[in-house]
Amino acid sequence: MGRTAKTLTRKGNEPEPGSSRKLDLSSLRQTPGFMIRILQLENFEAFYPHFRELKLSPVEYAILVTLRDNKAVTQSELAGVLKMQLPNLVKILSRMEEAGTIKRKRSARDKRAVELSLSAAGERRANEASRLGVSFNAHTLAPLDKQERAAFLQMLVRLFDGYRNAAP
Repeated sequence: MGRTAKTLTRKGNEPEPGSSRKLDLSSLRQTPGFMIRILQLENFEAFYPHFRELKLSPVEYAILVTLRDNKAVTQSELAGVLKMQLPNLVKILSRMEEAGTIKRKRSARDKRAVELSLSAAGERRANEASRLGVSFNAHTLAPLDKQERAAFLQMLVRLFDGYRNAAP
């Protein structure tokens, strides 16, 4: 089923009012980068209402779950995993520390590095976020059957690993 240009763009970039013209996107729909980007935007737009009760952003969700699942994560390691510039991440981490969800301390492995961990409140928040994440992921993957879901996630990991392991 074709989608209109309006549904394939972010809010604020819609076609002119009164325009009902459907653009031919058949070539772009065969472009992985375009489809991944559009899917990401659609996913983020669905994320915010789903996580409204926790007032959580996608990056905060990723931080909470990463810190919950890994011990002694440095700010630099986290920035690398999330593909964020360290100063931008540090701003978010500062807000999370002020809110009492994370703790920072000097690394025992490298005194120059800062390690992150969850506070008790952060652990509870990460667990609440994970519970919501299960239903959000089920909603996201709902158009696919059980086998397609597993295959889709495996293919995403293979694509990601392919990029990560490619020599620049």
